[in-house]
Amino acid sequence: MPMVFGLTACSDRALDTGLLGAVTGQPSPVSDNTSPIRNMTGERTEYPNLGTVPPRPTDLSTEAERRQAMDRLAQDRAASRRTKEQTEAIPVPEPLPVPPKPDLRPGRG
Repeated sequence: MPMVFGLTACSDRALDTGLLGAVTGQPSPVSDNTSPIRNMTGERTEYPNLGTVPPRPTDLSTEAERRQAMDRLAQDRAASRRTKEQTEAIPVPEPLPVPPKPDLRPGRG
């Protein structure tokens, strides 16, 4: 009998069902399927069905519309750069000179 326990400790089945389950032949709670892919049982319905994929969108813009939008964006960028250059060209007045430190002496009132 000790020989049987020693041999069953070497199998994966003993890890799944324990030593007594491996000797008595209890079915393993772990699947014997070697593939990592499990069959769909219908228990999980939160995954979408590929048959319910919506059709491709039809309201896509044309090449001409996209080119027109890109041209408008380029014009906006150029106008923004011109405004920046004009703003930076405005002369900034010279700052006022720093006033001298006040003559504060302790004890004088």
